[in-house]
Amino acid sequence: MDKLKVALAGTFRPIFKGDMKSVLNQSIEALKKKSIELGFDFTPIHKGMETLSDAESVAKQLEAENIDLIIIQNSSFADGDMILPFFSTSARLAIWAVEETTVSGPLPLNSFCATNLYMSITARFSDGYNKPVKWFYGNAGSDDFAKRFDITIRSLSAIKNLKRSKVLLIGDLVPGYHDVKFDAEKLKKIFGVTVEKISLSEFYEEYENALNNKEVAIKTKEITAEAEGIDAALPDISKAARAEIAFQKIIAKHQASAITFRCWPEVPGKIGLMVCSTIGRLNQNSIVAATETDVLGAVSMLTLKYLSSRETVLMDLSAWDKKSDSVYIWHCGNIPKNWFDNSRFRLANHFNRNTIGVVREGKMKSGDVTALRFQESDLSAFLVSGNFSDKNSPMYKGCSSWMNNLKMNGKNISSEDFMNTLLVNGIPHHLAYVDKDITDDVNELCAWLDVKIIEPIQYKDYLQKPLRVI
Repeated sequence: MDKLKVALAGTFRPIFKGDMKSVLNQSIEALKKKSIELGFDFTPIHKGMETLSDAESVAKQLEAENIDLIIIQNSSFADGDMILPFFSTSARLAIWAVEETTVSGPLPLNSFCATNLYMSITARFSDGYNKPVKWFYGNAGSDDFAKRFDITIRSLSAIKNLKRSKVLLIGDLVPGYHDVKFDAEKLKKIFGVTVEKISLSEFYEEYENALNNKEVAIKTKEITAEAEGIDAALPDISKAARAEIAFQKIIAKHQASAITFRCWPEVPGKIGLMVCSTIGRLNQNSIVAATETDVLGAVSMLTLKYLSSRETVLMDLSAWDKKSDSVYIWHCGNIPKNWFDNSRFRLANHFNRNTIGVVREGKMKSGDVTALRFQESDLSAFLVSGNFSDKNSPMYKGCSSWMNNLKMNGKNISSEDFMNTLLVNGIPHHLAYVDKDITDDVNELCAWLDVKIIEPIQYKDYLQKPLRVI
């Protein structure tokens, strides 16, 4: 991932009695440590800004250095004019209030008041500046500051990497899957993501080229070694190895950050292979891979990956148990090995194509998960968190788990209201998942991008209309 570039500049007003220089220097040292911990590049401005001319000079310097986030720390109160030069920079802005250095006597810094002033200017009196601005509070080593700051770094790092990402669509959209249609121009405008389309013939060509590749035997052994058991035919596993090599060649050639593939209906008949297990292998080896030509699914997976630095998956919602207040998350066998529980998985034939492999069959591990689905058509996001259950219950062939303890955007919700919200709003049938609760991170990313998160719609017996987000 590309590193976020963060700068810190402090405002001074010498008439105040507090030790503003020490406040700024301590903050600089703390953010140096944070830059190592969180993996961002840090540019400190050691000299406090005392005049409008100082602010103009700093803004010009940071713009030339292509800084992504400029943090203005009110190391003391300062004139409102000093925020104005930063409105002309391309960087995102944050305003930081620090704690006062004494509890009585002359007010030492008046930092919070200055932050109030600057935030009001940015929101209401900025003469056309319309970017969101985040506020921070607390000394650099405090929990209050760290929680808000860490989320910001993760979300803006994800946005930066999304803007440099390419999703490679291999083949035309799967027939009948009208809910995975996408608008490439809107995706570029919202997320900065580029979509490139190639034909299935390019995949077939690379697949044939891999026939005599010495790496096929090595990969075949790797694939079988990962499995707890094997029910698929060895020639099919060898085909899966060839498909993996083909995908890797295509990904490298097109410099793709993610792919999504028309895995049916033609491919099984053309080469006698279901690529499900191969998709799982790609996802566990640093490339986001989505099945069934779902570009928005791939973008949602990329977002979760960039926010968490973890593997992501794309799954169907396939059953509902009102008694246990759970929903069933399933797909045909396309997830990374680390997503299975301790019993691991078996390599098997596809549940709908009894003589064709290769899929991964097994129960998904228990634990926290976050599900996400973007819709570029109305600038919205469907965001759910919960737990994959550790209960032993019957499972369908493929990879799956029951999900319970549901929350929509951090709010407790019944499975009934969850299903109602999903269906009333017409959310597409694929959701992206990551094995961690990162609801706060997704919220912040959406706030920076002006993407609205869908709120729950309580179930009713009568017809309900979607809450359109414009």
